[in-house]
Amino acid sequence: MLLSRLAHSALPASLRASAASSASSQLHAVPRVASAAPRAPSHVAQYSNGSAAPVPPNFAAPNDRAATSSSDRVYTNYYVYKTRAAMCLRLLPPTFAKAQAGKVLERDGTMLLEFATANAAAPGAGNGPAGNVNRTYNWGNKVTFALSPVELGNILAGDAVASDKGLVLWHDPAKLGKTGEPIKKLSLKQLPDGNISFNLTAGPENFSVPVTKGEFEVIKSVAQFAIPRLLGFDAVFE
Repeated sequence: MLLSRLAHSALPASLRASAASSASSQLHAVPRVASAAPRAPSHVAQYSNGSAAPVPPNFAAPNDRAATSSSDRVYTNYYVYKTRAAMCLRLLPPTFAKAQAGKVLERDGTMLLEFATANAAAPGAGNGPAGNVNRTYNWGNKVTFALSPVELGNILAGDAVASDKGLVLWHDPAKLGKTGEPIKKLSLKQLPDGNISFNLTAGPENFSVPVTKGEFEVIKSVAQFAIPRLLGFDAVFE
């Protein structure tokens, strides 16, 4: 102890002041408690290294899904415009029913085809080419045909071009409890020029839309993407 004091007194005054200041700060320092890392919400996925994945835009936690605005829902269609008629393709998602353990598939989704005839051109306007921006279609009197996942599979399997008869699909609305509606017949057949004819007959009404090879590839691509989602398999991984 005496030797320590003697050694300290032998130090220059500046060094003695610095040492005293350091010792004082150590005596009065308050120990810091490491703050816990913020907990990631339960609905945020975790990467394999434990870091939280970014939350996608417009994502709502399970408890907040009911409060999400319906305006966030996305609507998109694919149109094929021709001289005499037009066809619109849209996807209708499946429906689910609440069960004791979660949700179960109640009804498969469908790919809905909507057909409308072209309105008569205004006097002096001329008919113009197919898909002319001045051409309008009578969507108010459209006729629809809902393709099931299996029927989409028939299209992807090449049934429309496998034979001269093509692919013929029948829908009877009476089997779905819709009385008074005519039986619908949708025919897909390859034309001599390689295009595919979509022909819909519903009672006295008939619609014919020739689809080019490129347009048909788009339709098949949408069908390939849609089938597992129309069956609800994407919801398993949500």
